[in-house]
Amino acid sequence: MEKKRNRKPNWTEEQGLLLAQLVNEHKGMLRGKFGPTVTSQGKRRAWDTISQTINASFPLVVRTGDYCEKRWYVLQSKAKDEIAAHKRESSLTGGGPPAKRLSQVADTVFQVLGHSEVSVTGLPTGIDTSVMQALEVQQR
Repeated sequence: MEKKRNRKPNWTEEQGLLLAQLVNEHKGMLRGKFGPTVTSQGKRRAWDTISQTINASFPLVVRTGDYCEKRWYVLQSKAKDEIAAHKRESSLTGGGPPAKRLSQVADTVFQVLGHSEVSVTGLPTGIDTSVMQALEVQQR
């Protein structure tokens, strides 16, 4: 008879938030381009440090550096979906209730990823295209 695999408990919201905060602290190493100061061994050490901190904070479940890294990619994916939904809700017209605030985890992930990787911002100058069309018509 096959032995059933024991699964670890799901990540809690607090554990996910702590993971995102720790990645934010180590983002120079984890998200940096490989070079003399950023190596694969350095990234591995950073993930191991993160897992040790999470294990110290939540001692009932032991998480490895590899498992923390995998969970980080899941958090990124979920946060990107949440940010995109927030952007869609924010740009709707017609009144109604304001868009929900981003969760703490999504907000922290957004800080780590930065504005360049998550398409959430509009035009930096705030130019309305209808104004641009009116200017073009006047110039003709």
